[in-house]
Amino acid sequence: MASAETLVPRPRPLALRRRSSPLLRGLLVGVLALLGLGTLPPSTALADEDSDAPGLTAPASFRVAPYGGKPRPDRQKHLLISYDRGVPRGKGNGSTLTMDVTGSSDVLRLKQYGKGCSGTDRKVVCRVGEAYDSWTDWAGARPRAAPASKPGDKGELHVSFRNAEGEVSRATTRIEVGGPLLALRKQGTIRMGSGKEHAVALGVRNTGELPADGFAVTATVSEALRPVRRSRSCDYLSRGDATTVTCRFSGVRLEPGEEAHVADWLVLGASRSGMYGSYRATATLLGRGADNGGLDGSSRSTAEPSPSGTARRGTDAALDPQVGKARGGREEYSEEKDVWTKARIANHPDYALFSKISAAGDDGRRLRVGVRNNGPGDPRGGNKGTSLVLTLPEGTEVRKEPMEEIDEDAFEPICRHKGLTYTCPLDTASPGDSSALDFEVRGSKGEGAGSGKAKAALRIGDTEADHADPDTANNTRTVDLFGPVPAEPDSGPGTGVVVAWVLGGCVVLAGAGVLVRRKLYRR
Repeated sequence: MASAETLVPRPRPLALRRRSSPLLRGLLVGVLALLGLGTLPPSTALADEDSDAPGLTAPASFRVAPYGGKPRPDRQKHLLISYDRGVPRGKGNGSTLTMDVTGSSDVLRLKQYGKGCSGTDRKVVCRVGEAYDSWTDWAGARPRAAPASKPGDKGELHVSFRNAEGEVSRATTRIEVGGPLLALRKQGTIRMGSGKEHAVALGVRNTGELPADGFAVTATVSEALRPVRRSRSCDYLSRGDATTVTCRFSGVRLEPGEEAHVADWLVLGASRSGMYGSYRATATLLGRGADNGGLDGSSRSTAEPSPSGTARRGTDAALDPQVGKARGGREEYSEEKDVWTKARIANHPDYALFSKISAAGDDGRRLRVGVRNNGPGDPRGGNKGTSLVLTLPEGTEVRKEPMEEIDEDAFEPICRHKGLTYTCPLDTASPGDSSALDFEVRGSKGEGAGSGKAKAALRIGDTEADHADPDTANNTRTVDLFGPVPAEPDSGPGTGVVVAWVLGGCVVLAGAGVLVRRKLYRR
């Protein structure tokens, strides 16, 4: 088989593209939304007053797990310490980082990690470069609870950085053993009728060791799910194809093991075309011990710029959380920073395969085959997608097949194939739109017209009843590849040209009429 060349480079569908990074985009949107709605980032302890020079930053406060107790979530295990005075990272190794909990050894100890460090579980000294970052530089120590400590105990971590010039910068981080920890009750997949409303309950549980004095829940709701009830307990910010809802419950106190329950936290209205929706929820502490000081989730930056737009407070009835004993087992809650809930909306697509044959050089054929969505259901946002299975007749030579650009001037085939059967992902077609692929083929020498027929079939990933195609008869198609090529329409004057001629003629006639009237008037 001859090597395939590019016909029309096209991107692989989002759900199947191997090199796309939806996770990174989703995390960035979430960070921007939280900051834009007033959820404060962890406060930062700058250099202490007795520092010789600025440049050292560390959290003002931090929490560690109780000795022998339940570990903190991964997002709360990292203590971010940095030193930066404009020197390129990695330059030199003449600086010294010192971490010291000697004055709080009954509450705190240190666990050394990385290279170039020495010391005890109370004081660690590391030789580092002229610029330092505890997240990227593999050298430092992590605070942890001392064996005799208990939840609620507090201590101090003293950090100092001496650069190559002998200048010293100092910072202090206040550390508490244990603390409140919020977990959101998982919802499972929501199923909604087209255009119908659905009330979503909220469950927030304190799985930590200390009370939580107030909390906020932020939900980023996709376009297919519109918040139809806007409570005065919440702020609403619509931006692009999503709405961010932040509800604050500053007067609600949750003791360890207790849960706050709101029966109708979100009332969502389903789209009349979208088939898939989702929302991402995050619970954050308010009041006492609101920040952990370390990294927030998977983002190491706590100073992202705020997005444009102004959140508006709702005007409907306030939400009324009911506090009591947790309503389910621990497995029914998630301590993850982002808790996703998916929704399925009963809107149906109506797929139909189509094809077109045209002549190519050297007795070849150009084949365009694709799918059109004639139904009201919009499958964008789903993760199963649709694909084309094309089986070419025996002896067919594939000259060109669909390609995608994977790098500058670098391409690879979109389709997988086994022999002459090609399986190709198709771009998701919204209602009224289509998605097509182009091939160029030629029959084997000596084969006459009408000697081979191709078979095309649509493979649909989501076949559940609420998204089922109502007419599957047009999801397969037989194509006579090497028969007579259908005649192209005559290339005479198009409608636009005819209209232009007619309008031009009218103008000429109108002008002639004006001249004749003027002549008669002068007589």
